[in-house]
Amino acid sequence: MARVLILDSEAVSALVDKRKGVAERLAAAQQADHRVLIPAVVLAEVATGAPTDAAIWHVLGKIPTVDLPDSVAMRAGALRTRAENVRRKKRDLTVDAIVAATAVELAPSVVITADKADLEFLVDGFDVKVSTV
Repeated sequence: MARVLILDSEAVSALVDKRKGVAERLAAAQQADHRVLIPAVVLAEVATGAPTDAAIWHVLGKIPTVDLPDSVAMRAGALRTRAENVRRKKRDLTVDAIVAATAVELAPSVVITADKADLEFLVDGFDVKVSTV
């Protein structure tokens, strides 16, 4: 079954930095008819306004972004609240929750991230897998 691959900021950074194997992995996913998407909110984490953002624009020329519809925003708030009520570690999980909610809405899906523990926690119980960059 085709899946949707959702890239978080670390995955986009890995593409921008041309880390070994990342581009090939995504090309193989696309070859297998998997959709690869970047939640638009991820751009807020990776963009700097500097000329080096040209590399991000290059990635965006190959991988489309997905906007934040109301249903995803509402689910993200619920996922973030659920996580905050259970976890002792206090940190803002808003962007991770939006990435997770996007993956849930587009399930079956895979989130590509370096923050596997937080994303697994957020998507627990849904048809979403989490894979590391």
